[in-house]
Amino acid sequence: MSQPLDAERIINDLDRIFVDQFELAASQVVPTARLREDLDLDSLDAADMLVAIEKKFGIRLDDEVARQFRTVGDIHEYVRKLVAEKHGAGQTDGASAGS
Repeated sequence: MSQPLDAERIINDLDRIFVDQFELAASQVVPTARLREDLDLDSLDAADMLVAIEKKFGIRLDDEVARQFRTVGDIHEYVRKLVAEKHGAGQTDGASAGS
């Protein structure tokens, strides 16, 4: 039985993806850091990042929403929401299947 990830762990895991995938210093990866302007990530980097996040958390990111990410904090917020929804759905799956 898997435990839902808490918000702090999700953020730490996301930050680790930035550090590992893009060779950024951990001190650069803060919620207010802008993806293009501060971290110098381009659209190819963004695609790599989305794949890494999907694999790490077992979620599917909406490409339209992902295109609107401007800061690390935007990603933190969206992924936390998706992970929470995934675990919430996982707990209720079959609960109302009844008949």
